[in-house]
Amino acid sequence: MTSSRALEFLRTDPLRTTRVVPDPLPAPGPGELLFEVERFTLTSNNVTYARRGDALGYWAPFPAGEEGWGRVPAWGLARVVDGDPALAAPGELFLGYVPMATHVLVRAEAVSHGLRATAPEWAGMHPLYRDLLPVSGDVDDTGLAVLPGVPAAAHLGEELRGAARVVVSSATSRTAITAAVLLRRAGVPVVGLTAATRVGRAERAEVYDEVLDYDHAGDVRPAPGTVYVDVAGRPEVTAAVARALGSTLVRSLRVGVTQPDDEAPVAVPGPAVEQFNVGLRRVEVAAERGEEQLIALERRARDPLVAWAGAHLVAERVPGLEGAREAWTRTWRGEVDPLAAVTVVPRPGTP
Repeated sequence: MTSSRALEFLRTDPLRTTRVVPDPLPAPGPGELLFEVERFTLTSNNVTYARRGDALGYWAPFPAGEEGWGRVPAWGLARVVDGDPALAAPGELFLGYVPMATHVLVRAEAVSHGLRATAPEWAGMHPLYRDLLPVSGDVDDTGLAVLPGVPAAAHLGEELRGAARVVVSSATSRTAITAAVLLRRAGVPVVGLTAATRVGRAERAEVYDEVLDYDHAGDVRPAPGTVYVDVAGRPEVTAAVARALGSTLVRSLRVGVTQPDDEAPVAVPGPAVEQFNVGLRRVEVAAERGEEQLIALERRARDPLVAWAGAHLVAERVPGLEGAREAWTRTWRGEVDPLAAVTVVPRPGTP
């Protein structure tokens, strides 16, 4: 049995009630690999995973050992310790969905671009979340902070390349910023919307032509061919933008989770709001163009995003799972600078 530790969250109160527990793992059998989790990133996306875990299945991949508790997934780097040599050799490094833990046992199969988790708990997940991609060379903490968002940025950027202008909410979120990096490279002007207290931070990202706070969403200037992208999940902001843009708004997309069940419906004028799901979009692209073209599209997005991160993100390394609990509290409270790359090292002393 491998001696491991894991960070767990009370599923009825995942933001405030957490614990670090021992997690003995059996030796890997055929078709299995034992990984040591070297580093994982902590962002507002993880908070969404916790808040919407039951509705969207985020608790499923890494079950907790006790009823009522769960393990919030994170994106990180994990190194093979032991397991089926037909899948990977000890020492090989992979990027993918991991638990907030020191180790993880994964049942997997080989695919053309790496590994794919195959345990029953993963059955309802898109390949985006099930795939482990081999990593060669050094990945610093700022690069790691944006690598998990490469698929979303690549596919959202491709979807919006033909827009005359894009307006995006949650302008300090990693999803909005990375998409804006690629859109600006493609010559598409981008307007960011965010909370009044975060306008300066959004401007520091240097990816927006203009930044407005939510109270002034109705002041967005009309421009023919504008597309609105709702990352914040705030229909009232979508409605304000639609009213301001009028007939110049040609599309309205919502990225991420659907409207919560307890949220009062808001009448949104203009084009019908389209749900954009990057996991589903990747499946569609793979079916339409083939897996090689899918991977090539995402690889093209990687270098400019890593370059932006190196120039604009400040690395914050958090040692240990106990340290991760404190960083988790700062993350859900919104106290982490959006231009900080928060990276947790579950076992201090590892790379």
